[in-house]
Amino acid sequence: MNRKAKIGVLFLAGDSWWEAGCCTATKGPYAGFLQKLERDVQRMLVALEGEYSLVSSGLLHTTPDAVAEARRFNAEGVEAIVFCPIIWTNDQPVVAFLQEARKVPMVMWAYNPYADFPSYFKIAEWVRASGPVSVQQSANILRRFGWEFEVVFGNETEGETLRSLGAYLRAASVLRSLRGTRIAMLPSPCRVVISTWVDEFFLLEKFGVELQYVPVDTYAALVREVKESEARGYADLLRKSYPVEGVTSEVLLESARQALAFVRLIKDNGLSGIALEDFNADIYRILGFRPHLVHPAFGEMGCTIGFEADVLGVLSTIIAGRLAGRQAMFNEFFSVDRKANTVLMGHPGHGEPQVGDPATFQVTYDLEFDETQKRGAWLSYRAKAGAMSFLNFTPEYGKLKTSAFTGESLPGPRAMEGYAHMVVRPDCDAVELFCDISRRGLIQHWGTVHGRIMPELKSFARLAGLDLKSY
Repeated sequence: MNRKAKIGVLFLAGDSWWEAGCCTATKGPYAGFLQKLERDVQRMLVALEGEYSLVSSGLLHTTPDAVAEARRFNAEGVEAIVFCPIIWTNDQPVVAFLQEARKVPMVMWAYNPYADFPSYFKIAEWVRASGPVSVQQSANILRRFGWEFEVVFGNETEGETLRSLGAYLRAASVLRSLRGTRIAMLPSPCRVVISTWVDEFFLLEKFGVELQYVPVDTYAALVREVKESEARGYADLLRKSYPVEGVTSEVLLESARQALAFVRLIKDNGLSGIALEDFNADIYRILGFRPHLVHPAFGEMGCTIGFEADVLGVLSTIIAGRLAGRQAMFNEFFSVDRKANTVLMGHPGHGEPQVGDPATFQVTYDLEFDETQKRGAWLSYRAKAGAMSFLNFTPEYGKLKTSAFTGESLPGPRAMEGYAHMVVRPDCDAVELFCDISRRGLIQHWGTVHGRIMPELKSFARLAGLDLKSY
């Protein structure tokens, strides 16, 4: 999840400055000019190398150099390109590079070496700050060659510049990472919540995500294969770690066996998500009760489990987590407190322990069932306090409606019984948020993650060709 993305960084300066003698001058206003440019390049690379695996040959200015750099990027398989025409540059190297390079997401860096303008620009100072002219000039060429790109402005000392650059590069890396991502549906689409139905080929075409169907019998066989000692070990760990409210040893042991079977299913199939149809009759007939007990290995392996067979809800959770660099939670709206401007959110079932406040963890029965019915155990919590981001995918008429908002998960003791939950104060009016998402026909499930990642979400939507509605 926090793997360093491989980024190609192309620095170009106009060959005309060499022809004019400016970059080779040893005296006069341009003496030392080239060395200043090279120091600028080095500082930019140092600012980036902590976050990314960089591929760069430093400052270039000729067409053959640009072609060679494009071929190097192709050979190295860079995931995105940062193109910085650090001063005004000729078009020929730009065109040659674009014709040779494999198309990947690109961000143009309009470099400004001065945090504040000098009161008066001497010519050499101005040329050193002329990169934004070339960004505008190159933008037309990129468009005409069919390249999509983002633009950032500033220098390596400005947090806003690096934040914008990082958001785009992170989004590009996450979008690429979705190719070959596997989500299992266990066992079939949901008949109780039919708005979760999804076009399997759309997932493959749009994101490269593969859907795998798992029969209940296949999962039940994995449950039977879990060793008694392993199940007992996990059940004992839960008793030692958290309050266990009324759950019998027999039920906790069987629920632990189901959780460990999920661990095996995830490992054996390389899964990033499981969309569990927990209303399916075979679940109750074969397993006896819903397999809703989480295991910490789910999140450690980067796998999300969601419910009502909501593949898109699981996918939005995977994406939010990858963009934030931490595990996310499959979540839904419960209700709104108008006076406090807060939303109660949560979901029955597994949750994600990395999202929860350890002081609030509790093991209970599946409290959505009356005690007269067979029911398993689950682990629930109140989410840790802190900034959060929320992503929703809703299918409608052959398109994917995409929505996002940010807010604050508030601290405190458990606010409700049974469910993994959170009390969120959105960065907008909570009632208006609820009313608008309802008017727009959004399904209730949201991928939820700690951190404010709206810049990453916006960049991801743009790269993926999604029309994002943000609040």
